[in-house]
Amino acid sequence: MNNKKSILIIEDEKDVAELVANRLNANGYDSICAYNGLEGLEKLKKLNPNLIILDLNMPKMGGIEFYQHICDSKAILKYPVLVLTARGNMEQLFRGFNVNGFLSKPFKGEQLLDEVRAILSEEDRKRILKSPREIAIVENNVVELFKVSSLFTAHHYKVIALGDGTSAIEMISNDLPDLALIQLGLGDISGDLVILRLQQIAKTKHIPCILYLHKNDEHAKVVIDKFGDKSGVRVIKEYENPQDLLMAVNKVFQEIELKELEHSRLA
Repeated sequence: MNNKKSILIIEDEKDVAELVANRLNANGYDSICAYNGLEGLEKLKKLNPNLIILDLNMPKMGGIEFYQHICDSKAILKYPVLVLTARGNMEQLFRGFNVNGFLSKPFKGEQLLDEVRAILSEEDRKRILKSPREIAIVENNVVELFKVSSLFTAHHYKVIALGDGTSAIEMISNDLPDLALIQLGLGDISGDLVILRLQQIAKTKHIPCILYLHKNDEHAKVVIDKFGDKSGVRVIKEYENPQDLLMAVNKVFQEIELKELEHSRLA
């Protein structure tokens, strides 16, 4: 699995974009270039970058318009953003927009790296400490969905409750929850196929998934054999009590947080 931080560079001057990308790649990052805001939006359909480096003055769609497209309905950025511009007087404007960092051109390579490291380190810290964690629960039995969702909400999780596999794939791809808890026996698409589809999508393939089985499920043995060695997938052989699912989810997040803290210390 590729654990490199991904960075989307949106800069219309190709030589500048390539210099930035080469410097970042040489320091362990995975960089992708786009040469205007429209191209950047297209890249975001397939990517979920850890950081966007955004130039302001570009053809077709400039930085300010692009910024507006990557804010949610509450005007909150969906991605960390480092702004680049040759106009130093624009810094105050973008500070008001709550971007994560700002560099005036020309800048030195070490200045760029310092800004990138600082932003990503802070984002790691916020992610590790953020509460509540967001999980998608996919269950086709309305009563069971309510029981499980209520338990997780009571334990301070933010819950996306979904009743079928088709909706789950779409919503998980859009919302990017921290974890997906998916029932095997869904009505439209089986839970194992939902997970396989999520693993094929670039921006969702790293979301940990728990596939759970209701007690005495005849299909259990086949699925367990199929998924037993798959990374990122945890299988609960039998499920009777929602508390079992809560314990499994808590364990996954404990493992993730330990790894993130260790990575943060080594960075």
